[in-house]
Amino acid sequence: MAGDLVLLTGATGMIGFKTLVEVVKAGYKVRVAVRNQAGFDRITALKPLAPYVSQLESIIVLDITIPGAYDEAVKGVKYVVHIASPLALPVEGEEAYQTQIIQPAIQGTVGILESANKVSGIEKIVITASVLSVASIMAMATGTKVNEETRATSTEGPFASSLFAYEASKALAFQATEKFIADKKPAFSVVNILPVFVVGRDDTVTDVSSIAKGTNGLMMGPLLGHARDQPLLGCAVHVDDVAKMHVLSLEPSLKGNHDFLACAQPNEVVDWADSFEIVKKRFPDAYANGAFKFESIPRPVSVPAYIDSTKAEKALGFKFKSFEELTVSVVGHYLELIGSN
Repeated sequence: MAGDLVLLTGATGMIGFKTLVEVVKAGYKVRVAVRNQAGFDRITALKPLAPYVSQLESIIVLDITIPGAYDEAVKGVKYVVHIASPLALPVEGEEAYQTQIIQPAIQGTVGILESANKVSGIEKIVITASVLSVASIMAMATGTKVNEETRATSTEGPFASSLFAYEASKALAFQATEKFIADKKPAFSVVNILPVFVVGRDDTVTDVSSIAKGTNGLMMGPLLGHARDQPLLGCAVHVDDVAKMHVLSLEPSLKGNHDFLACAQPNEVVDWADSFEIVKKRFPDAYANGAFKFESIPRPVSVPAYIDSTKAEKALGFKFKSFEELTVSVVGHYLELIGSN
């Protein structure tokens, strides 16, 4: 409800920042948990937050893996939006996978649940999980339809790379959340948002050299002439929709615990190479002027993946933006940064 205090983690990242903007637009006050004050100062200086700075406060959480890390942060809040989580860091070796990817993901999520359970007044916690929480890359690549009831993950090492360790980290953190709810039966409800590849305008990117940062690189890399050497699952979701889902999940009318997959064009296969034709159609002048280099590389290959995200549309009352809309979003930002739009 507007005016209530929300604790939000992960605000310096793509999904976190977009969600923060949507939360304050909805009228909430937000306590932003950051590792250092410089991170808070950097995001509050970005244009989308300018009208809402008076609704924000910061709190420093140096290490989310330490027991009790969020004990102070949760005091006095009504809702928690937990987005912070380790990325697929380029590390090697089982020990590094455990210490830098897997355990921090589990400890960060369980830690905030435990801190919330020590205080009264928290009504709901919304967690950014992943489609990988319920289905591995290999499982999705078989073409089997994935929904919120799917449990087809791979969590046993040894792991072939940091990507597979990251995949396991998302599944294990999700399983730890389920166990916490079952064992502790907290007074608050828990909503998990499970996105596929998130693409769209990232307002934390203010320099064109970073336009392909994170998952936006899955689209912008080939558009800028960088050939993809491996096929990619044919699924994506607009960052705007992921942020919107977090805010809609805070509504008091949504009762109980829920898991919501986040995927554009539910049950349809996305062909990443369609972005080439979308660019030609929607940005003909920039294409003609050589702003894109995709004609020089092989078309990226997409593996059919069927993600049934209709539950979110029905329960939260919205419709996912299309693959074309998310393409236009990130490409438009790129052209803005190079001064062509």
